[in-house]
Amino acid sequence: MVSFDPKKKYDEVVSERYDGNYVRALEDFENIAESIIRPKFTEHLERLGRSRRSIDQSWRNRKGRLYEYAVIQALRSMIGQDEKLKSRLSVLGKREIKQSVRDKVAIRNWSKVYPDVDILILDDKENKVIAIISCKTSLRERLTETAYWKYELIKHENTKDVKVLFITTDKDEELQEDVNRYIAMHVIDCTFITDLQKYNKLMSCYKTLYGSREDFNIIKDKIRPFHEIICYLNSIIGD
Repeated sequence: MVSFDPKKKYDEVVSERYDGNYVRALEDFENIAESIIRPKFTEHLERLGRSRRSIDQSWRNRKGRLYEYAVIQALRSMIGQDEKLKSRLSVLGKREIKQSVRDKVAIRNWSKVYPDVDILILDDKENKVIAIISCKTSLRERLTETAYWKYELIKHENTKDVKVLFITTDKDEELQEDVNRYIAMHVIDCTFITDLQKYNKLMSCYKTLYGSREDFNIIKDKIRPFHEIICYLNSIIGD
């Protein structure tokens, strides 16, 4: 039986329904994943005799990897259209990161300890890592883990300047919770939300609760819509 590849299906959907625009498709990721790809994925595993519980677990794992893929494709598309960045930055997924590059973000303590990385941004001109990215559709404990690595990286000379970013759809609106808001605004370098409607709803919530605070307009920029990541990357490399 022919296997089903969610990534190939995602590419087909982007090509046929979004005119090849990975950035626009990423904004609609939840709909694509749940309404178009999941039914096909489920049908395939049902034909293989898998149980409902097994299928649901497999989908959660595949959806996470699919989101990483969708973010990578969108990032590469955006960087490829930016005159300054396209010849300078490389976007690397987990399996594309060579050992020599991983070593650039290693914490050296008796042995090399590597932070958890979904995506890595490499400055080819300077031969250095400028950002590591964690991306998840929902936060759960992952944002806390990302915050931990930020605290560790800034302690070491070779990693203190590496930006730690979080990318999410915020599908369950978990960034409204105080702990997650604090981490996003005060610990990690920047959080990008790929679902524009979720971003606008979150900002409206924050403005209602905290808009009168003196530092609100400064701190709120630590959480941005995904399309602003190119401006952010340009600010990191300077020149």
